[in-house]
Amino acid sequence: MPGALLAIAGAAIAVEARTFDVAFVSDPVGPKALPLLVAVLLVGAGVHTAFRPPVWVRWPSPPLLGKIAAATAAFALYALALGFVGFFLSTTLVVATLSHLYGAPPRHGIPTAAFLAGALWLLFVRILSLPLPIGDLWIR
Repeated sequence: MPGALLAIAGAAIAVEARTFDVAFVSDPVGPKALPLLVAVLLVGAGVHTAFRPPVWVRWPSPPLLGKIAAATAAFALYALALGFVGFFLSTTLVVATLSHLYGAPPRHGIPTAAFLAGALWLLFVRILSLPLPIGDLWIR
């Protein structure tokens, strides 16, 4: 079942990625390349998982399932908050939450999360020249 879901998700991503068109040439590969690569990898992994499931796999323990659910919720909230509070704050919050979930004390997790968000911002905005959302909260 999980393999089939991966394959279906990959096929849906591929169908959606084929609609990506840019009026001007932003780069030689275009905006379709990365989503199509991810789609191919997902379909391949899904087909492999569906037809050759490993027999040694067991479900995680309930505490670990709780951490997985909390991490999934953190990423969903990250996607919702990104446009409103911006890249830096939402990335800092999600990384700090994930570090706390996996045992880092807040006095280490929060500064490290802020450093990582700043480093990623510098990488994307200054080095790669890719704009990141500032957040509607700060634009008033």
